[in-house]
Amino acid sequence: MTFARIGLCLVVWVTGAARLSGQSPSSASQSEVQQGQQAFQRGDFAIAEQHFSAALKSDPNLPDAAQVEMNLGLAYYADHQFAKAAEAFEQALKRDPSLEMARGFLPVSQAAAGDCAAATPGLDREFVSNPDLKLRRILGLSLERCAIEANDEMKADAVTQKLLAAYPDDPDVLFTAGQLYGRLSSEVNLRLMKAAPNSPRTYQLMASVASADGNWQGAIDSYRKALHLEPALQGAHLQIAILLLMHSPDPNAWHQAISELSEELKIDPTSAEAEYEIGEAYRKHDQLEPAVASFRKALALEPDAVPVRLGLAKALRQLGRKSEALTALEPARIAAPNDPDVHFVLAQLYRDLGRPADAKTEMAAFEHLRAAAQASQAKPQ
Repeated sequence: MTFARIGLCLVVWVTGAARLSGQSPSSASQSEVQQGQQAFQRGDFAIAEQHFSAALKSDPNLPDAAQVEMNLGLAYYADHQFAKAAEAFEQALKRDPSLEMARGFLPVSQAAAGDCAAATPGLDREFVSNPDLKLRRILGLSLERCAIEANDEMKADAVTQKLLAAYPDDPDVLFTAGQLYGRLSSEVNLRLMKAAPNSPRTYQLMASVASADGNWQGAIDSYRKALHLEPALQGAHLQIAILLLMHSPDPNAWHQAISELSEELKIDPTSAEAEYEIGEAYRKHDQLEPAVASFRKALALEPDAVPVRLGLAKALRQLGRKSEALTALEPARIAAPNDPDVHFVLAQLYRDLGRPADAKTEMAAFEHLRAAAQASQAKPQ
């Protein structure tokens, strides 16, 4: 996220931020101030700059001069004249060091003007102390960008984590975090491939890249090379099995997948995911008793796993053990209230057990969640 983009994010908010204490326009300078405010509110920042500058020039000691200087800085900032904005905020703070908004916008403007060296001390201070949450967000984004430009990865990571904690659903915060960690991931992966080109970890990385590119057979080959070098490598057999179950055109590939999953469990007996995948493979091929056994093992390892409870409930229902299925699945409604599959299977079980009112309630929840998901997918990106 560029500093120019950060500036654009604030224009609407800044337009509402320029305020004076309400002096009556009894002089030419105060008339200029009022006209500047009006222009600012219209979004005509160049005209606002002219009026605020004229007011300060005609009467440097006019009432609220510090506030006028700050408003001039805000107009420059909104107009993307960041260096001039920084100068105006510095002058405002010389007149009145208590101006919180000027203290926050000064380092933001310096950063936006490309002077991170001057900006960073103020960004550090204001990011943790400024009381305005909107401004603090911009301070954090600016500080994050300065840290990235300085190749200070530890600081960039620390700032990003604070931003994510404070603004977990903010699009700009999420975007910049994704850009940062994507870049760091790529850099680390390149270092791995250069430092140990024939290591098990490098082959694991190659497998992951191949899988993401849709080359499932190439991914399996890379996982096998990794296992050849390190037979006890955790996770490799699991990924081979998942790739086989998802992509292999061989109708009997699920047998091979179960063998891979069994090998994974020899390496990691606590792998709830491997037990779950075994259960799903058995269930989808009508081997219901073995499926139930595997699901129960997975559930013992990870009691809160909703997919495991769903799989177990489906297998038990197919076996005609409806009450057991309901007992297995009902905790998932609390753990995942927004999972439509949970509500759908619960509706089936309630209907099977002669509880039509409960079935209707669950089906209504399912329909609501499905409609919301479809509406979300239909929105233009």
